Amino acid sequence: MLNLSQINSTILDGRTKGVPGTTSPFRLADIGEKGWNVLAEDLPLPLMVLKRSALDYNANLFADYLAQRGLSLAPHGKTTMCPQIFDEQLRNGAWAISAATANQVHTMHHFGVRRIILANQLVGKANVSMIAQLLAEDPDFEFYCFLDSRAQLQQLQRHLAGKKLQRPMRLLIEIGAAGGRTGVRDLDTALALEAAIRQCDADQLAFAGLSAFEGALPGLDQGSNPVSDFADFVVKVAQALPPEAFAKLDEFIMSGGGSAYFDMIADRFAMLDLAVPTRIVLRSGCYVTNDHGAYHNLQEAARRDPNRHWNASFQPALEAWSYVQSMPEPGLAFLTMGKRDIPFDAGLPLPIKCYRPGVGFLDIGKAEIFSTNDQHAYVRLGEGADWQVGDLIGSGISHPCTAFDKWRYIPVVDDDYDVIDAMLTFF
Repeated sequence: MLNLSQINSTILDGRTKGVPGTTSPFRLADIGEKGWNVLAEDLPLPLMVLKRSALDYNANLFADYLAQRGLSLAPHGKTTMCPQIFDEQLRNGAWAISAATANQVHTMHHFGVRRIILANQLVGKANVSMIAQLLAEDPDFEFYCFLDSRAQLQQLQRHLAGKKLQRPMRLLIEIGAAGGRTGVRDLDTALALEAAIRQCDADQLAFAGLSAFEGALPGLDQGSNPVSDFADFVVKVAQALPPEAFAKLDEFIMSGGGSAYFDMIADRFAMLDLAVPTRIVLRSGCYVTNDHGAYHNLQEAARRDPNRHWNASFQPALEAWSYVQSMPEPGLAFLTMGKRDIPFDAGLPLPIKCYRPGVGFLDIGKAEIFSTNDQHAYVRLGEGADWQVGDLIGSGISHPCTAFDKWRYIPVVDDDYDVIDAMLTFF
């Protein structure tokens, strides 16, 4: 569906982190012919890998869920910034791809994504001009962005002055919560903003619906109740819109739902009964790989919550492999990976596998990564952790968004850790 020929033709060599320095330059598309295996130490560590079986499992699980409930998906591309994954998501039925910055929109469009939601405010001359140029040059491009203030609307109008677009920018009024992130805080402001959009040049700016993000609400550390209240408020705003808001719409967009509370958003948004068809668009991004940390814990919490219907489990697809490089004191080990290689903003990695060359897999024992430097991970060892220098340690990560951005190239492996493909990221 996307044009990936440029990616497949990309030349990799030993200057790329994770590529053996002894290999001759090769096309990314040919990596599966190398016969490399992670456990055979054919590639230098540290190394982030993607497990093919988990990627496929997560894609099928979520596609089935969306189809059963009549939901659309615009997965948040900022998670991976990987066009090969975008392509797989679109082939699995994604309605659009979401971006977080104008630069990400440009990258997605370059590889052939033709419907994009900028799940953020579009601000600034260069950013607006770039989007306007895409809309002027490509008649097939559909662009949506968030809007939460009259000031933002006015700056959009100012930067669009004199520009002719083949399609208007479609605006989703973002609803927020007090003490939270961006978004309109009250009903009256939302209604006034929609009315202001109707006064704009309809060839440049058009109202398309509402948007929200529930993952940054205050009080989530106490449970999921804030999500229910917030979603109810978003529905209330939609129900309060005047008939004029829907007059030129073929469908009304209601967009929300990250990878943690999407089921609650889907339930509440499904309550809407409007004069035009409603398209509920979830923007989950981390579902595609899940993790062993923050998102795993949130999925488990969902399964225990009697107010939620989600009871399935995504599989973690990302693993970080490194060597034990030093054991200078009893109960203390250091791995050959650090902040340059692994996420650390939402919890540190969890050691899950120990492989000893010439021996095989061993019991990981009790092991906790408790700190990281740029290139070191500090590990506290306990009962059953019989590690030694040179062992390969596989760790599960926490927060996929800050794992992908540390790797330009990520090998794709099968369940035996044979390298069968590779993916490129564009951060």
